[in-house]
Amino acid sequence: MPSAAPTPGPNPPLPSPSTFDILPPLHALLSRLLLPGPNNNAPAASSPLATSSSPHLINAAATAPLSPKDLTTASSAVKIKIQKARVAVQRLPDINRSVQDQQHEIRELEDEVARLRGVLAALGEGAREAAGTALDRQGGG
Repeated sequence: MPSAAPTPGPNPPLPSPSTFDILPPLHALLSRLLLPGPNNNAPAASSPLATSSSPHLINAAATAPLSPKDLTTASSAVKIKIQKARVAVQRLPDINRSVQDQQHEIRELEDEVARLRGVLAALGEGAREAAGTALDRQGGG
C-alpha cells in the first residue's frame, strides 16, 4: 500500500565541522591587534600567540603585531571562511522554512504516528482474537 506522504530523498552530506570553525583564526587576528607594536620595548616572544601551538598560526607573520590600518587585508581569510559557512548553511535542506511550518509538519507527523499506533493496536487485537479462536478449536475438537 503506497504511503500518503512522499518519502524524502537522501539528505545531502553535512558540511565539515571545519567549515564553521572561525573562532581560532578570528581570535588570532584580534590578538595580533592587541600585541605591542614595534615601538614598544616588550619583546614579541612574551605575547600569548608567540608560544601558542594553534594549528591556525603557521608562520611568523601570523604572530606579528597588526596595525588597525592593515586589518582589512589581514581579515580577508576570516571573511572568506564566514562566506563559505553561510553558503554551506544556505545549501542545507529546508533552511528557508519558518518555525511555524516546521511545527505544523511536526503536528501532522505526530497525528500520523498516533493513527499508525491505532492501526497496530487494532491488528494486535485481531491477532489475539485469532489466536484465541485457534486455541478454542484445538481444545474443543
